Amino acid sequence: MLLLKLLILQLSLSGVASFSSTSRSMTQSKSSTEINIVDNDEYENGNADKDVGGVGGVSKSRKQFLESVLISSAFMVAIPLSSPTPAGATERAIGAAEKRCREEGNCLEKFDIDGAVGWNWGGKDRCDATDPRCGLDGKLMESAPTGEAVPQPVDKNGEELKITNIVNIEVSLGKKEKGTLAIGMYGDASPASVAQFIEFVQDGIVTTSKLMLEDGYGVSTSPIFFPIGGNLNVIYPQQRLDFGILSQGTAYARGRNLNKIPDNFVAQSRPKPDAVSKETSIRTHSCAGLLSIPSKGLGYGGSGLESDDEAFASSFQITGNNVPAMDRESRKVIGQVMDESSMAFLARLASTPTRKGLKGIIPGQNAGPPLLKTSVTSVSVQ
Repeated sequence: MLLLKLLILQLSLSGVASFSSTSRSMTQSKSSTEINIVDNDEYENGNADKDVGGVGGVSKSRKQFLESVLISSAFMVAIPLSSPTPAGATERAIGAAEKRCREEGNCLEKFDIDGAVGWNWGGKDRCDATDPRCGLDGKLMESAPTGEAVPQPVDKNGEELKITNIVNIEVSLGKKEKGTLAIGMYGDASPASVAQFIEFVQDGIVTTSKLMLEDGYGVSTSPIFFPIGGNLNVIYPQQRLDFGILSQGTAYARGRNLNKIPDNFVAQSRPKPDAVSKETSIRTHSCAGLLSIPSKGLGYGGSGLESDDEAFASSFQITGNNVPAMDRESRKVIGQVMDESSMAFLARLASTPTRKGLKGIIPGQNAGPPLLKTSVTSVSVQ
């Protein structure tokens, strides 16, 4: 509202400048033509032809005109344009119309700007996001999510899949909460893909010459190593979790306690997808707790237009539900969550409120970074 009021004031002052220019023009030209400046109210009331007097046919003197404009502008700024809140009314973080258009996904069509922008968080009505019972809509649920059943290790044909390795990813959520995702790998069924994933979380992937890792070579670089710089970057509420390294350069600087990325930093390029791309998905994304990577392997989870530095921002995902859309996104399953406690923590992460951003402009667009600060505190491989 303040912005609207300032705009009105600016328009009023523009009118003053316009009047000043007209007056100068009148003074310089000695034409006998009468110039009538008619008030909008008089025009709307049908009095445009009425002689309102004044020097040279002008309705008001310059001084009177300035005084009236400034007084009316001040009056507009002083008096709020919206109706006052009734005494005793409860302040709400989300209005009824705003809430309805968010649910229907048509805020932009209805020109509900607040709903289109989608700031769900803030105000008095929302629950505490650190409470596991705090829902995605900012309302307190009766109980915290308990998690789905642990997936059965079977392929598309119902044949048993052997677990060759277990990767434990410990994630902190907020200041006090922490949990572990124990993920079993289908190493026999997808050997190249699993080997690449193990390298990513255990030693780091190197695609440049290893000489570049040595001091004195003239460049700064490091392996693409998930425990340093990796994090839960995007939550698709109750659908999937997206993990990766947003920036190799930032991860390099943080790992060495540097204030900025070195000027001579060189990011590792995407790995060649030869062996990994030949392996297809051995099962569909049909339940919660499945580890999924791009069909070409790590580094190919984005649009393909990202720089090498940002190529690993979406490295792997874990399903929070049955997500058939992931089968159509050129992805493949190479592992699964192994125990009930991991499934419960997965459900907790998948139901964590997000920074939704422009929810409402694109129907169903409610994914975003976690509202609570998250970090990967440790990764181990068994």
